[in-house]
Amino acid sequence: MVQKRNSHTRLILATTLCGATLLASFAMSVAANQKEKYWVVLRPIAAGTQIEAADLGLESVVLGSSEGNYLPAALNPIGSITRRALSSGELLEGNSITDDSSAMVNRQISISVRSVDIPAGLTVGDMISIYQLHDAKNGQAALAPEFVQGGVFVSALDRKGNNFGGEAALTVSINRESISELLNATTSGRLVIVRAHG
Repeated sequence: MVQKRNSHTRLILATTLCGATLLASFAMSVAANQKEKYWVVLRPIAAGTQIEAADLGLESVVLGSSEGNYLPAALNPIGSITRRALSSGELLEGNSITDDSSAMVNRQISISVRSVDIPAGLTVGDMISIYQLHDAKNGQAALAPEFVQGGVFVSALDRKGNNFGGEAALTVSINRESISELLNATTSGRLVIVRAHG
């Protein structure tokens, strides 16, 4: 009788321990797969640029052990400066932004470029080089194309004039110290855009 009672007690104890183990395992699994909200980049942003509210959104994701690398919803990155170019759709990493205002070295400037001088596949977020080209006139010797700027980030592109072979508005993000050089290049000849990739 005593042996039967001990056997029954051991069975209850084993069942309880097994149930507790399964419950703990389930709880840990749920905790590990808990979705948290993190900041995500909605549109390409150039390096050295101040982040605006329209640039970012929130997305629920499961990151696991890498969660410390990314900015959670509890932290507000609006107004921070980008350390590098950010691509649309990427989660915002903490080390890709700074609050140091001296890092805001780029400014946006809009220039008018002939539609035929812009590569067909050019999109926002692409890196380009800009050249100045002078067409030969009245039998004069043609001048060699001049390099104006490289590593230029495309912030916006309005191709409305494309249908008529006219002008397109191109907004680029460049170092503030290079703005005068670019503006000077717009005063004569024409600008030709060269895509960095493709």
